[in-house]
This record gives sequence, structure tokens and C-alpha cells, in this order.
Amino acid sequence: MNIQDFLLLDYKDQLHLINRSGKLKQSIIVNEYQFTLYKVKGFYVELKRSIKELFFEKITAMEYENLPPQYKHPQSKQLQ
Repeated sequence: MNIQDFLLLDYKDQLHLINRSGKLKQSIIVNEYQFTLYKVKGFYVELKRSIKELFFEKITAMEYENLPPQYKHPQSKQLQ
């Protein structure tokens, strides 16, 4: 599976794949939002949710090169 295949899945199937195949890499809370990064089959997926809600507001798939800076700081070298 690649990013394009992942993006074609519906919300429920994306979450199922993340749950089944994703490896948790990092989780941070910023301004009442939790951002959780998973590595899934060679690419990364960021889940964004309000810490007050039970659903994810946004699911973003990306390659390592496109990760936001907060995931690339020195402590995150294990991501590659």
C-alpha cells in the first residue's frame, strides 16, 4: 500500500489500517489538540483530534520529507 491507495480508503478503513498496521511514533498536545504520528507501510499518517472530542478531525498522510518540523527535531531521528 502507498499513500495514494491510503487516500482512496474511506475514513473508517483508514482508521482500521492505522490501528492494524501503524506504529506509533509520536504524540503531542498543542492548544487543546492532540497530534499523533504513525508510520504505516512506508509512509506517515498524522491524526488530529480535539482532546475534548472522540473523533479525529483530520487524517493526513505524508512522506518523511513532508513531515512538519515538530516531528523532525533531534529526538525524532528514530522516525526514518
